[in-house]
Amino acid sequence: MVAFEKRPKGRDRKSRRRDSRLLQKHAQSRKDAIMKTDTYSLTVLTPCFCSGANQAIAEIRPSAIRGQLRWWFRALGGDRFAEREIFGGIARQEADIRSSAIIIRVSDITPGPPWQPPRVDQNNPSSYVWFFASRSADGIRWKSEAVLSPGTCFKLHVIRRRAFASSLFEKALACFLALGSVGLRATRGLGAMSCKEHPFRMDTVEPILRNSGFAIEDQGATGNLDATVKKIGALVKGTRKDKGWRNDLKHGEETPSPMGTSITRQTSAIYFRPVEDGGGLRLIVFEAPHDRILDESSRKPSKTVGQRPSQLVDANVGK
Repeated sequence: MVAFEKRPKGRDRKSRRRDSRLLQKHAQSRKDAIMKTDTYSLTVLTPCFCSGANQAIAEIRPSAIRGQLRWWFRALGGDRFAEREIFGGIARQEADIRSSAIIIRVSDITPGPPWQPPRVDQNNPSSYVWFFASRSADGIRWKSEAVLSPGTCFKLHVIRRRAFASSLFEKALACFLALGSVGLRATRGLGAMSCKEHPFRMDTVEPILRNSGFAIEDQGATGNLDATVKKIGALVKGTRKDKGWRNDLKHGEETPSPMGTSITRQTSAIYFRPVEDGGGLRLIVFEAPHDRILDESSRKPSKTVGQRPSQLVDANVGK
């Protein structure tokens, strides 16, 4: 499983200042320094619960986007050495230290129409999407000021500080622009975005994902936000039940699975991604390689997504 390098415990301020000086030193010593900027126009499709130090105020953080690019790079098969070369990192040997080759910035943020978080009905499939967002940080994020509403637009600037040749980074960037999301409950469809310059196209994205061990499937047009959220919730609920993946937080019972766990924190390898579809939304589902994302207890011998017939079960079908 490829993961971020862990910092040793007990690091003090002195050692962190030393690392910062080393990174600055190596940034200055590069002979291949350039400053090339690519700019993209992004629009928020689904409510985005992303914030800075004040979790009650919504904020698009460059570090969150950078983290997503890093996730895609790793999930597509990048190793830690290639990751460090592009995203930077401290190493035991000074010769292996790298400053980041890229800088992420955002600008020209235009808020969308005000969006008010709904009342969470635990008898509605939509609660599988909304519930954890409504309880995050003791509920202080469940208000309009803490959400980037659908229709919010901004410019994303990817600045290359030095030259590097990495087809994997280009693929990671392409996947983020087509299927990107940031913030809370990103695996359940929230914080989804579209890119004007690189809109989602299945025939473009699918080969990249499948060649890297992903699975992907199209669940079809879902219409508006409410219908899309209900569809995601119904698929999560129905698939968990069909597979026997318990998620009973009330009684502290859950089954490690590719859909993640909450009691023992484990992210999901299955991502529900609303994408732009004319004037409405369409639901794309993809599943990342288990050995790159999940701990061993959550891995399965085969993927749920991308099977024929589909193994994603809608809890509302047949009712």
